[in-house]
Amino acid sequence: MSALPKIVHKGLPPGPKGTLIGGNLSQIGPRRVDFFLDLAQTYGPVASFRTSRWRLFLVSDPQLIQQVLVTDARSYIKHFGARTFKPVLGNGLVTSEGDFWLAQRRLLQPAFLKAQVQSYAPIMADLTEAMLAKWVPGKSVDIAFEFSSLTSAIALKTLFGLDDHGERERVDTSLRLVFELLTDRLDAPIQLPISFPTPANLKLRRALNDLFALVDSFIAEKKTRPLGNDLLSTMIQAQHEDGTGMSAQQLRDEAMTLYLAGHETTALALTWSWYLLSQNPDAEGRLVEEWRRVLNGRSAKAPDLSALPYTSAVINESMRLYPPVYVIGREATTDLELGGYLVKRGYTVLMSQWVSHRDPRYFPEPERFLPERWLDGLATRLPKFAYYPFGGGQRICIGVHFALMEAAIVLATVGQKYLFTLDPDAKIDIMPQITMPPKYGMPATLAQR
Repeated sequence: MSALPKIVHKGLPPGPKGTLIGGNLSQIGPRRVDFFLDLAQTYGPVASFRTSRWRLFLVSDPQLIQQVLVTDARSYIKHFGARTFKPVLGNGLVTSEGDFWLAQRRLLQPAFLKAQVQSYAPIMADLTEAMLAKWVPGKSVDIAFEFSSLTSAIALKTLFGLDDHGERERVDTSLRLVFELLTDRLDAPIQLPISFPTPANLKLRRALNDLFALVDSFIAEKKTRPLGNDLLSTMIQAQHEDGTGMSAQQLRDEAMTLYLAGHETTALALTWSWYLLSQNPDAEGRLVEEWRRVLNGRSAKAPDLSALPYTSAVINESMRLYPPVYVIGREATTDLELGGYLVKRGYTVLMSQWVSHRDPRYFPEPERFLPERWLDGLATRLPKFAYYPFGGGQRICIGVHFALMEAAIVLATVGQKYLFTLDPDAKIDIMPQITMPPKYGMPATLAQR
């Protein structure tokens, strides 16, 4: 832990002046990533602002981010924004803390070993081919919706072993409603306890009950049948050192967490990749040539991925410019030093991938889409937290290899058969929530290659 005597700056880090009541709320706006980027560029590697009662630091230097996520990790917990989603994620890996989190992480880790993850590659390819079979050349589709539906199907098949389209839609619809309501709750100036019977809370409680009943039914049914190769079967069989397994509640919490982590973020990586490719035909041409040379029209398999370096570079560059998760927050549980400033207990430290990934020291021409920047070993030369789309430290996303394999397989399988042309009147903008979906979708016309 950093020693407090290292504090050399009195008071708070520099930052914009706010109002007495709301702080800087009115300056943040709906595109909060623009506020973060301006904050870092104007005030430096440690900046400060306030939203109502919350005091926040934004740190953008890789060494300081490493100090928060690695060196001093035990002195921080997830911040208030992440805790807003605890009603749906319960005590899963994203929201749990301390020794309980560590025990759960160790229990789940075998489910994400390389061989286990690679066994899901055929499912990813098959469900992608099934989606393509329904597409009609010349039709306009929302590719954000299409990829979200696909990654939802992949997540539910690999997680629960679910094949039924109707069941997948019920889970997806229920979860979308819950997250819309929780996002509204996060943005509200006053958050009353969910037990307080406001119309919004009553609607949220009904939605949560419907979602939990659905997931609990999947878990109960799974326990009555021979266990398979899906993640839920692995979780049911997992045991702590004392021989105990997960309770029904914990199975649900981890299932909900893994579904979210294995679904929305990959869909967004695919959506923004295709948007960027549609604006950069030279990069798309180079990508298609790689697929023709290595795959020759067939679906990608796990062993193919090492022979598709430009595909990986496109995914890396897409997640640099449009990181699916654009900010990480930690709340100090004790007084700490950071960048020479005092972080008081209860203060929140934010680290924004949107900001870090645009640092010209590490990414020349940071706003340009340049996949080739990743082809000469850039990832090995960067400071550890200059590029961190999946977080870092002990709490790095457990499904990182799953997500990267899925993105590459889907990108190559789709891209060999179709290209996308953005609709002429398409309005493209971001909508930062817990993730960063396109605000108005991604309408594009399908054309066969």
